[in-house]
Amino acid sequence: MRYRLHFADGEGRPRTLTGQKNVLHGPPTRIWPDTSTLYVRILDGHVPEGGDADAETLAAGVMHIRLPDFARQLTTFRTSGPDCAAALVRFGRFFAGELWEVYGPDAA
Repeated sequence: MRYRLHFADGEGRPRTLTGQKNVLHGPPTRIWPDTSTLYVRILDGHVPEGGDADAETLAAGVMHIRLPDFARQLTTFRTSGPDCAAALVRFGRFFAGELWEVYGPDAA
């Protein structure tokens, strides 16, 4: 899973957060460690996809989300418009289905 977020730091300078989660086929015991660990870099400027190699890395590290924080995050999901509750259900099914594809018993 890849992440890219353009933002401005506290002094208004453009920055890019890039991140990667290593979600690989394996046993179900790997679901939490794999999906809650994000390897990140902060790059100087708003760096487009494919430009990372030429960008200056300002910081790098590993972010972990704890289970209580994840549970709290789930309460922040919001939808609007018609069938908003159904949209949340569809997202949940999609997410669970993707995990099943990677960690289910037939995953190779």
